[in-house]
Amino acid sequence: MTPEEFQEIMLDVLNREEIVDLDTNLNDIEEWDSMGYIAYLAMAAEHTEKTIRAKDIRNAVTMRDLYDLIVKE
Repeated sequence: MTPEEFQEIMLDVLNREEIVDLDTNLNDIEEWDSMGYIAYLAMAAEHTEKTIRAKDIRNAVTMRDLYDLIVKE
């Protein structure tokens, strides 16, 4: 998954109209709440074969951190 594809998918996950830059702090995204967290987990399960640990999501600071959880080995 490319960064651009991830950003497009996250538009749906977060129910946003405008793309959020990968360097954006998650605390600055109003839609990043418990529902966004759950939607991210569901999206990760759908688009990857990786198991994303809740601890890793909680430690994420930026959108790039969330992206890296999906694409990094």
